[in-house]
Amino acid sequence: MDRVSASSNYFIVQVFDRERWCAVLQAKFHVPDLEKLRAILGPGADADPDLRHGYRLDDGELVALVAEFGVRFDPGQVDIRERDIDLFRLSHSTIPYLVHTGYELPLLLDGRKKLARMSECYPPMTFEGEDRFDHHVKEGTLHREEVLEAWEQPRGKYLGFRTVYYTPKGEEWRIPAMRLIWEAAGKSGGWNEYFERLEGMLFGYEDWQNDWWLNTGPRGGGFGGASLCCAVTAAEIAWIEAAGFRALPPIHESSLAVRFYDATAAAEMRAFMLEATGSVALLRFNLPGGYFSDFVNQLNQPGSGSWHVPGDRIPELNRKLLRPVEIVARRDDPV
Repeated sequence: MDRVSASSNYFIVQVFDRERWCAVLQAKFHVPDLEKLRAILGPGADADPDLRHGYRLDDGELVALVAEFGVRFDPGQVDIRERDIDLFRLSHSTIPYLVHTGYELPLLLDGRKKLARMSECYPPMTFEGEDRFDHHVKEGTLHREEVLEAWEQPRGKYLGFRTVYYTPKGEEWRIPAMRLIWEAAGKSGGWNEYFERLEGMLFGYEDWQNDWWLNTGPRGGGFGGASLCCAVTAAEIAWIEAAGFRALPPIHESSLAVRFYDATAAAEMRAFMLEATGSVALLRFNLPGGYFSDFVNQLNQPGSGSWHVPGDRIPELNRKLLRPVEIVARRDDPV
């Protein structure tokens, strides 16, 4: 069974302006045969079966791509001193507004974005494009604050977590407000949809945009944290309903098969659902990304993307759920 259907193979090629630090020209195109695109990308794509990674194209690769797939894309349309040509698979979700990610700098300068947060493990002590943001800090247009959180023990090459906040001048109050929200979440059972709304408001999203994100976006896995899924039986669905969709059900087997949820791979998700004996539906749930990463490491199960969670550890997962669980597919759904 193909992991990604040919009909879903849409990609975006774009011009990225390194001075504005955002995309300024994009083109969408369809790829009927992934192997033809893989041949253009070369050996760097060999370990990416569904071409889900992002790729930076040189001039030769761009010419080959335009010729092979008939893409209407001319970087010469925009006058840019420093640019990159990037390629990536089109996201499954169609969001009815401009998501700030990737457009933070121009939105901050335009006043449409009120707060930006860049978080990465360190070292290094910088994120890509930081110099472009800091240029406007020096000009007096933006405000900047940096927070370092050192770990007690190094994790591989990393020593801790580094967060850099930016706001337009006059909006500095949003930084301590954001930090208070995260502190409150940590002391009250974890992140949830209410904290998510407050965060969206601090970033500068409009009310209708926050409404869409909370009511519709989560069904595509857009809500914060790791989006996961498992198969459930009819009896387990009844238990979930009685629990108000606030917990994973107890199981009779020794372990529960769990994997990352991918709304773009309907056939793969259905196959996973049908693997479980007696399953009638697929359940999606979200956990904090850092917590789940540590949890998976404790399981000591080679591979990635699918794990068997011991039944006695399900209550632990329930204590970390970010939002209500959701039935996203059923056995009797039309194929």
